[in-house]
Amino acid sequence: MPGSVMLSWLLLAALPGPAAAHWPPPPESDGVYGRLGGNTDASLKLGGLLSQSRLSASVGLSVHYYSLLGITGDYSESLADDASQLRSFSVGSELRPLFLPRWLLGMQRGPAWLDLTLDSMCVGFGAYFGQVAAPADDTRGVWLSLGLGVPVIGRASGPWLELRGLRRWPDPSAGADAHNALFVYLSWHQMVQLGAAK
Repeated sequence: MPGSVMLSWLLLAALPGPAAAHWPPPPESDGVYGRLGGNTDASLKLGGLLSQSRLSASVGLSVHYYSLLGITGDYSESLADDASQLRSFSVGSELRPLFLPRWLLGMQRGPAWLDLTLDSMCVGFGAYFGQVAAPADDTRGVWLSLGLGVPVIGRASGPWLELRGLRRWPDPSAGADAHNALFVYLSWHQMVQLGAAK
């Protein structure tokens, strides 16, 4: 038996009986879908950045307080040997404006994946910094973004597919033009409790 299959069976066997018998776990039907299991949605993202017809590998991190307001960071490294932009880093803030109003007004009707997708819609603002090939100067600027995600198993905690489109405006002194960029991520979200629970 291959090692990976053996490891999978051992992990399943270590789970309690009900958890091992129901994977993936059944979606919750309370309109929250696990989002109140902690006060912070933390996520790790792996994927790519498409910018100016160039593809880069990317990793990202984000934390959102009560799935509403958060910060995000992304690091990208070019996959092309002849790329003019070698790597970039961006950081900023995001607002997911739909979750709390929709939940408080009883508009969470399901299915879970649809509610979670709608509530993941976000707007963001931040700054980016890029390292380019010599002899050009490194770049920096600001960005605005729109994004959304789709939960793979219909729960707040678990795997997601995410898209985030950006409009970047370089520092005028760099002599570069504004351009669009797109992050495509496979991410893992986990609801965690930060600080003392009340």
